[in-house]
Amino acid sequence: MQPDAQSPDGRGQDGLRPDGQGAHARPRRLGQLGIAVEYASGNVPLLLNELRHALERLLADGTVHAIDVRAIPLAPGEEERLLRELGEGELVAQLEAQGRSEIRECAYPGIWCITHHDPSGSVVGRFVEVTFMPALLASQRADVARGLERLTRSLQGQER
Repeated sequence: MQPDAQSPDGRGQDGLRPDGQGAHARPRRLGQLGIAVEYASGNVPLLLNELRHALERLLADGTVHAIDVRAIPLAPGEEERLLRELGEGELVAQLEAQGRSEIRECAYPGIWCITHHDPSGSVVGRFVEVTFMPALLASQRADVARGLERLTRSLQGQER
């Protein structure tokens, strides 16, 4: 039998029918059958439970907790599912420093999603923090000192 030749009943050289019909059908991939395949690591419910426990600790003794979402093995689509489950709260802050960073309160107060982008806009880091206020939003002591100096000079200039 030649390589491209088929037998009289339509089977190819491998003995299977390419049309997917009959007992000797060539197997199809699930995507060819129109079946959507979802993979799940099972980590999303575990992460949500971890966050629930972290909220309890935050309220009990002020313990802050952070999860590097990109360091957790998640199946395709699970990071988005986690973000959907956490929802969106009332507060959003953005800062620009070597790319944009977005600090977003989740639907559950005390849980914050922090996403870092590189200068081209690609996500380079995503963290979920359990805290009353993300550290990125707090003024640094040195910045406050410089602000005090500037305000003092400004007021001194107005007194003249």
